[in-house]
Amino acid sequence: MTHEEAVKLIEIYGKAWETKDPELIGTIFTEDAIHSDPREKEDIGRDAIKEYWKTKVVGTQDDIKFDIKNVWVDGDTVIAEWHATFKDIKRNLFIDMVEVAIFTVKDGKFSSDREYYKTTKTPY
Repeated sequence: MTHEEAVKLIEIYGKAWETKDPELIGTIFTEDAIHSDPREKEDIGRDAIKEYWKTKVVGTQDDIKFDIKNVWVDGDTVIAEWHATFKDIKRNLFIDMVEVAIFTVKDGKFSSDREYYKTTKTPY
């Protein structure tokens, strides 16, 4: 995967997050993709990732902003760093997040996603 192709996928990831679009997020993952968030159960398969998106993003987040900071590519591995902010509408918190995600690529899509992040939470 080229750097430009990786950036394009991460841009779609960000757009899907900002627009809360589970169908769009599904377009960048393989059918058997695995999504790992350290605070959630592992999601196995594109449909499970879309369900996670519906529950977590659509169901609990609002006013999402996403900004790519860095993208690195090494063979079939993509590492992306971004800054995101959003309102957690379930807990009435403003979330400011710096995240690093490590993706594995297969056939031009992500086949795995391991996310690591630090958040600052303040009431809104």
